[in-house]
Amino acid sequence: MTVEIADHDLQIDIREQNGVVVVRLTGRLDWSTYLRVQDVLLDCATKELVGVVVELDDLVAESPALLVVFDVVWLSAARWPGISLSLVVSDQLLRSTLRARGLPRHIPMHTTTRDALSGLVRPRHEDRVDTVLPTCRCMPHVAERVTERACERWGVQALLDVAPQLAVELVSHVEDEQPVSLLLRMHDNKMSVAVRTTTRLDLRQWNIMRRNVASIAVCNFTMGETPAGGGRHIIWTLLDVPEDSRRPPSRLTETTVFTHQA
Repeated sequence: MTVEIADHDLQIDIREQNGVVVVRLTGRLDWSTYLRVQDVLLDCATKELVGVVVELDDLVAESPALLVVFDVVWLSAARWPGISLSLVVSDQLLRSTLRARGLPRHIPMHTTTRDALSGLVRPRHEDRVDTVLPTCRCMPHVAERVTERACERWGVQALLDVAPQLAVELVSHVEDEQPVSLLLRMHDNKMSVAVRTTTRLDLRQWNIMRRNVASIAVCNFTMGETPAGGGRHIIWTLLDVPEDSRRPPSRLTETTVFTHQA
């Protein structure tokens, strides 16, 4: 997969290498292209499971302050999906500029793409489900059923009465003319239930949904929203899997910020 995006004096090349998205930025980063870079990187970070590697040697920043865009993307995606973001910078002048600004604050920086790729932790492919939901009244039922099957497959029996109802709750608040995606993840004894949508919730809607989720969940949970690029957002709930409920997953045929302490 190779995608080229040209925007003013900036070119963005996106390719897949060893299952990882590698983004090469070539040209000039200025105030007119800043948001475009942020949008593309957020789109990559919220779609890919393993990680995103960004090659910067061919990038010229109009102002060193613009280089904070990479930390902004990391902070947006750190809680969900928690994906790895790495920078590749072999140019000594650019490395010195970044260090002088105290950047990046949170992101690993490597001298070669190979080093960046080798440093990534690869979750198992079975630990994710991405499903485009039908645009009809059956959408909550489909979301519930898909989540039930994921819980059974991953062996999280304690969440069988929780996660499917959370999926119904999330999609019930979405009013989107475009197809909505249900995103399920299982990682480090945490399960996340999320939707990708263009719907923006106001504070009143968030409070209603938070109260409803709190009445459903029987474990610790966290809620939040992650920008996903292209005007889309990920609305997510992260659940702690009770330790005494974990068991080996069953084998099934495949078909696909608020904090509360319980």
